[in-house]
Amino acid sequence: MKRSELQNNLAMTIALISAAMLFVTLFMGYAVYRSSAEAWPPVGMAHVSLTLPFLSTIFIAVSSWFCFQVKNLVAINDLKRANRNLNLTMLMGVGFMISQSFLWLQLKESGIYVTSGIFASVMYGFTWIHAVHVIGGLLALVYLKIVLRPKTNELLQKTINVERFWHFLGIVWFAMFMGMFVF
Repeated sequence: MKRSELQNNLAMTIALISAAMLFVTLFMGYAVYRSSAEAWPPVGMAHVSLTLPFLSTIFIAVSSWFCFQVKNLVAINDLKRANRNLNLTMLMGVGFMISQSFLWLQLKESGIYVTSGIFASVMYGFTWIHAVHVIGGLLALVYLKIVLRPKTNELLQKTINVERFWHFLGIVWFAMFMGMFVF
């Protein structure tokens, strides 16, 4: 591995650890709040339907699968199919963001506003922070689309790093889905 590849890999590892620390802190705060609540959702708050969070989960899982295929196709220098799968990854990522927007609209229509208390603040804050990271991931996918050209080791490393970040976002969402919406 070249020095620049090692630096890129190290930079992505540090970025993932930093993001993981942010989300772990949020999960810990959420767990403390939820474990001390007498009822869930708190009295006066509507129960959030699982439909949109479940749809978001499907979008992020499918996008992660397409992203995994991109790396494999770049590795064998099949850039035409890699581009197609990259487009599908981005499409599913945009679908995730659209479903999140509808979730926020549904919360608002249920009378759950960011100012409605800790429950609402946590729900909005967690999903907004995740959404900002997804937007960053989408921008990284766009960057990858721009640089996707004949195979080089550097291109493969960039693809691997973007894939790692995208999968990380999927894992975080799945944990959020299970912790905030299912249990």
